Amino acid sequence: MDDIRDLAVIRRAVLSDLDAVNDMHARCSVDTRRARYHGQRDRIRGGEWEWWCDPPYGFSALVTLNARTVGLVNVIGTIPDGLWEAGVLIEDAWQERGLGSRAAAYAVWEARSAGACGIEALVESDNARGKRLFARLGAQWSREEPGTLTARIRFGEPVGADRGLSRPPMGACR
Repeated sequence: MDDIRDLAVIRRAVLSDLDAVNDMHARCSVDTRRARYHGQRDRIRGGEWEWWCDPPYGFSALVTLNARTVGLVNVIGTIPDGLWEAGVLIEDAWQERGLGSRAAAYAVWEARSAGACGIEALVESDNARGKRLFARLGAQWSREEPGTLTARIRFGEPVGADRGLSRPPMGACR
């Protein structure tokens, strides 16, 4: 039997994916969406999706199985000092099969290749899956506010820095 991770396709999101992303949100439980967004959310709105698909720094990508969207990963450069904010959402029926880990690894690789100095994710203290996911990637943890942990994965110098490629003007890696 094939490993489900080998059957999944991860690709950059485009504007026309919004309906598929919102259909996936509808298939996710309230608890799953709360774990990702830290609040009530049942869909992504058009203007927000436009920004997620084409931010100045970062990207969004879909996890698909047989052309059906089952996951979403966002990495957006909103944090000073070159860190990009990351989030992963996998539809309930497809959790615990390695798709979140694969999506997160893709996000790390893409962010590092694009010149980010690292990624950061807010994880609720009771979100065991989220904590496991970022711990596997080597995250360093801090508590910024009650009930929420911050996972930071620092890359150091961006890929390409040794070839003279510029990094995002958000700041040098620290």
